[in-house]
Amino acid sequence: MPTAALPALPVEPPPSDARPEGLGDGAPCAPCAPSEERPLRIVARAGASASIVERDGHEVVAVHDRAGRLLFEYDAETGRGSLVAAGGLSLAAPGGDIDLVAGGAIRCWAAGEVAIASRSGASLSARAGERGATVQVAPGRVTVAGEALAAVAERGDVRIAEARYEGRALTAVLERAHTTVGKIESIAGRVIARAGDLFQEVRELHQLRAGRVRALVEDVIELRGREVSVDAREDVSIDGQRINLG
Repeated sequence: MPTAALPALPVEPPPSDARPEGLGDGAPCAPCAPSEERPLRIVARAGASASIVERDGHEVVAVHDRAGRLLFEYDAETGRGSLVAAGGLSLAAPGGDIDLVAGGAIRCWAAGEVAIASRSGASLSARAGERGATVQVAPGRVTVAGEALAAVAERGDVRIAEARYEGRALTAVLERAHTTVGKIESIAGRVIARAGDLFQEVRELHQLRAGRVRALVEDVIELRGREVSVDAREDVSIDGQRINLG
């Protein structure tokens, strides 16, 4: 908050036995007119001051340091107060709690770091009726709970030694995906894959174990290998307009 300009100090009052000009020693003193333009100001020996001034038609209590910088201001009309500490501010309660309660919003802004630390845990929650979301941070654990979770970023880096996902549905839209995995094990009731082109490269063994295998190809099937073995427990049927052997 900008520092309010300090009003001029009032002229020191005359001694109690002094009389206004033009009045004799025995003349009664007429009631002095109230000085509305002169604010009440108290100045400490070290230079700090407290004053009551009129601002925008409101009576404001202001406390300044010895350099004239505003430390505290209170508007009696609106009930709003402001605390300013140019050199730093510390709020401590070694033997109890600290509660910040506001009927409106609480905003925090800093030109540097904003740090919140706790020995036991920290939580952030928002609730409206039965709907709510929470973020809880405990030693060694972070929990995020809510109806929806959204993360938007140009780049991301997630490193997890062990992960587990449980859900009813998963949808991913990717332009390109590259994965390097030592072992993949998938268990599913049904797998449906659609692709314009599919290329698989296996260095050693490619094994398929199934109850039935059916391949529906509209054009050509090519099977090439150094050796090809077809073994059937029962019949082998080959049907075509022409069958070329050799």
